[in-house]
Amino acid sequence: MHHKPIAAAMCALMLGALVSCATSPEQQAAIEQEQARLEAEIALRQGESVSRVCPRRSDGWRPFGRDSLLLEAGGQWYRVELAGTCDPERAFAGIATRGAPGSSCVSRGDDVFTSRPRDRERCVVTAIHEWDAAGAAAEPAAPSSEN
Repeated sequence: MHHKPIAAAMCALMLGALVSCATSPEQQAAIEQEQARLEAEIALRQGESVSRVCPRRSDGWRPFGRDSLLLEAGGQWYRVELAGTCDPERAFAGIATRGAPGSSCVSRGDDVFTSRPRDRERCVVTAIHEWDAAGAAAEPAAPSSEN
């Protein structure tokens, strides 16, 4: 009868222990440092909000942290903010998008898939912003991947 509260408390303690073991203080510091770097770069390079981007198959993309990617469309770069379970940093071969039928454009609310589609890694576009890619830090390090 009193086992449920005790079991719940034990589970909470075990879960807390697992979470605290998941990252070392050094790893947590590195994560926080990378997040601060991304936020500083966003403050410097992010421009106006746009409603959609229409990339061609030859345009490129690159990950920008775990929650966004940089997408090229006609020589202009855009930062696409994402929410969901995809991880652009793991999308080595490419990304896929799904939007309105018959459109090759990416808009808020459209889906972005990374990794293999069977992995069900899907995100939703939450915002799109112009991106100033004039600096070396914003340029893709490797040849662009096709979408």
